[in-house]
Amino acid sequence: MFLVTGATGKVGREAVDQLLALGHPVRALSRSPQEAGLPRGVEVVAGSPADPVSLAAAFDGVTAALVVLSGDVGGEAANVAAAARAAGTSRIVLLSSAGVEHPMPHGIAQEHRAAEVVIEESGVPWTFLRPGPFHANTSWWIPAVRETGSVRCWIGNNPGAPIDEYDIASVAVVALTREGHLGKSYLLTGPETLTSEEQARILGDVLGRELEFSVAPPEEVVEVFTKITGDRPAAETNVAALRSPGVPWAGPTGAVRDLTGREPRPYRRWAVENAALFG
Repeated sequence: MFLVTGATGKVGREAVDQLLALGHPVRALSRSPQEAGLPRGVEVVAGSPADPVSLAAAFDGVTAALVVLSGDVGGEAANVAAAARAAGTSRIVLLSSAGVEHPMPHGIAQEHRAAEVVIEESGVPWTFLRPGPFHANTSWWIPAVRETGSVRCWIGNNPGAPIDEYDIASVAVVALTREGHLGKSYLLTGPETLTSEEQARILGDVLGRELEFSVAPPEEVVEVFTKITGDRPAAETNVAALRSPGVPWAGPTGAVRDLTGREPRPYRRWAVENAALFG
């Protein structure tokens, strides 16, 4: 049995679909099973990584788990590690962050590395996936594109190689179902280096209109992040790290190709498949 936490999220849902397509039994952990909308054949159980009692039931009989965390990432990782260890689970594949490999200390890196350490110390065999920014992050642009035909970017305009959630899920399925990946960490990127302005140009081309592009000043973004998390110091370090030229995802790593045997999906494909979201 394969367990997927965060099964209704962008990566988790893709992983569920791919595991099912390969004929594997899948159990999904969801805070709202009635609203999960997962495919027939998936065993949906109520709970979350924040709830140790629900995790004990979710991990019963599970051989391998894709773990996607949110909220208190370090605390949730400790709960997952304890449940997996008690159940005798043979491997955990953790969705971490490329921020862990960033040369600048910042909140995103610290919380994800803390989660990794907890799992390393649990004794449960592990694989860490460290993706850079997702293609779907440009969904943040939807309101402005719809209302004003513009893109206001929060993360700056430095080059990077964003990755499609489908490709992250594909690597996760490889790590869950094939040997040779325990104890390894993979820095995951897309196939091409793009600035945010270039992504906006591709999106505009797909939509058939030119989108005005601008970069929000750091102070504005810090305010936005602080309202979301309530942690201004972390917001400040996260914004500085995301806008630095030395990001680990600055160029393609080739990891997706090496692990899956195919090239990762380009941003244009994501834009075409999701054009309707932008109106």
